[in-house]
Amino acid sequence: MRKAARIKLSLFLGLAVMIAVWLSPDAHAQPPYETYSLDGYGHIIRTPAAYYPEKVIADDINVIKEEKGIVTRTYSPLRRPQDLFIDKHDQIYIADTDNNRIVHLDAKGAFVRAITVPKSPLNKPQGVFVTAEGTIYIADTGNKRVVKLDEDGRLLQVFGRPKSSYMNDSFLFEPINMVVDKRGFLYIISSGSYQGVVQLDPQGNWFGFYGTNTTEVSLMDIIRRTFYSQEQLSRQVRTLPAAIRNIFIDDEGFIYTVSGTEREQVKKLNIRGENAWKNKNFSNRIGSQTGSADDGTGSAAKSQLTDITVSPDGSVIAIDKTSNTVSQYSADGELQFAWSGRIVAGQPQLGISQSPVSIASNSKKELYVLDDSQNLIHVLKPTEFGAAIGTAASLTREGKYEESEARWKDVLRQNALYSPAYQELAQIAYNKGDYTKAMELYKMAGDAGGYSDSFWQIRLKWFQSNFSFIANSIVGLGLALWLISRLRKKHRGPRPDRPGRWWKRNVLLGQLWHAVYMIKHPIDGFGDLRYKNKGSYVSAFILLTLTAGVLLVKQYGTSFSFLPVPAEWRSSTFVYVFLFTWLSWVVCNYLIGTIKQGEARFKDVFIGNSYCLFPVVLLGLPLALLSNVMTLNELSIYSFFDSSVYIWCALLFFWNIQEVQNYSVGETIVSIVLTAVAMVIMWVLISIVVGLTSELRGFVYSIYQEVSM
Repeated sequence: MRKAARIKLSLFLGLAVMIAVWLSPDAHAQPPYETYSLDGYGHIIRTPAAYYPEKVIADDINVIKEEKGIVTRTYSPLRRPQDLFIDKHDQIYIADTDNNRIVHLDAKGAFVRAITVPKSPLNKPQGVFVTAEGTIYIADTGNKRVVKLDEDGRLLQVFGRPKSSYMNDSFLFEPINMVVDKRGFLYIISSGSYQGVVQLDPQGNWFGFYGTNTTEVSLMDIIRRTFYSQEQLSRQVRTLPAAIRNIFIDDEGFIYTVSGTEREQVKKLNIRGENAWKNKNFSNRIGSQTGSADDGTGSAAKSQLTDITVSPDGSVIAIDKTSNTVSQYSADGELQFAWSGRIVAGQPQLGISQSPVSIASNSKKELYVLDDSQNLIHVLKPTEFGAAIGTAASLTREGKYEESEARWKDVLRQNALYSPAYQELAQIAYNKGDYTKAMELYKMAGDAGGYSDSFWQIRLKWFQSNFSFIANSIVGLGLALWLISRLRKKHRGPRPDRPGRWWKRNVLLGQLWHAVYMIKHPIDGFGDLRYKNKGSYVSAFILLTLTAGVLLVKQYGTSFSFLPVPAEWRSSTFVYVFLFTWLSWVVCNYLIGTIKQGEARFKDVFIGNSYCLFPVVLLGLPLALLSNVMTLNELSIYSFFDSSVYIWCALLFFWNIQEVQNYSVGETIVSIVLTAVAMVIMWVLISIVVGLTSELRGFVYSIYQEVSM
């Protein structure tokens, strides 16, 4: 009996464990969307799901009415809702636009009431905002006003079109959304307004335009302004700033705006309207590259952010209506992850919104996505991975580095390729003073700036600990050189032969040394190559080989600070591309020279263009070595010498053509342009020949198969 009881107990416990595992959120089937992130080098990487779809709410709203003791339940679904707001008590408010009401749900999604303002009925409301005290503000779009209600829905105040000389008669005041700060100031978005957010004081008086977007100027606009007359410009369509689409305010008082612009799609504005995220990029790189953004023609559609919210841990979440993508960013505006799923016509899926228009987060960090085509709200709950990122980011913001370090390591345990975790761990190591570890982590995160800062600290410590030795060595070396020079002057005997003369008797070494001579006398040097045989095919091949070798050293030996690509990702393929391009230039330049009455032989063109590469040999290796003891603080110095190499080479190519072909300056420029055109034509022809050869091989092989069967 006892044995049977133990067996039953074991079976019961096993069944209970299976049920618990099945019911656990992270053990559910994979959500119908993929979650991605970007590594430090801009590559898309898959990550575990950060949120999983839990349920939908507001899809079955029944309005209960009681008249004369009779209670009736009327099914009253949402109709094209446009906005969603969750207050500090997790109460949910929906701007049910086509039903002319605000729907109030409790924290579990159950219907509480419908706010209609009977004394002054709403007309197509598109926005709703609730203060911490429970005061309700509604963007009553159809009535061109904002109404203020108490927590019971009683009308307190109406904000109509403000009076101001800054608002001309053509300004259309149609509020579509608004936020209210702790002072009671209103920030109202008016439909299609390019002037910015309308700011009103608590009494409804005009205060100014806020957060105005700048006009985006295209290349065609610049060309028109340069060449068009005033009359022609007056007939052009006026370029105006983009209108602001949505707005949000966080607990710290920062205001976020969303616009359909190429730059500054999301702004984080302080009380003075200054954007703290000017250099942040919120374009939907993940949605477009994974193919979820499709405009119906098979090409990626332009990113169009619709709404934004800030979760309790400071994360910023944005929705893109075009690509159906939800993206989460850190409090500093750096992408953490994004997810998107394909919409299947006629097959609604839990967690995939077909037309997301608004997003909000509650105190549990759950996301609520409002869909104006399905007329419901998708509720998404953080997974273990998503919760770990949120907690770690929150601890980091609070300065609790010891606790956040363990959390970020937990994130890496779940996804070892998650770059933001390496970035945060690197910053923690840097704050601790462990700069060597910080360098390694910054490199894994792809952050050249952090890597350089860490190396700067290491270099500073090394100089501080070795300063006396370095100073004494420099002084000692200077004294030694001074003594040697004095002794040589004092005991100077008969002048020996110049040490450099011995290699002049060696033809090949003399030809190579001619490249050094050309540093001071480039034009005469090219003339000597042509008329005095100061160069040969052998010396040219040696210089070409040295150039390729130095380029390889630069590729693999340059510091990560100046070439932020891991060594294992660096490739030598570019050397073959360089050699092919150089050879194409030589051949095409010779052919153009024969057509344009040039005097150079192919040998002269080949050798001269090889000697043009000597600056790369001379400075490439020192630059690669010096980059490993330099930081980005010396970037201007590094860039100057690096650019000088290529400018120097370009000048040598110019002088080479001018001298060996005996051209004037104008003829040289024409020759360079024609050579470039000839190179393009040659590459196209080579591509065609390679393609036809491949097709011919396939054709011959298919015939062989037919015959052999």
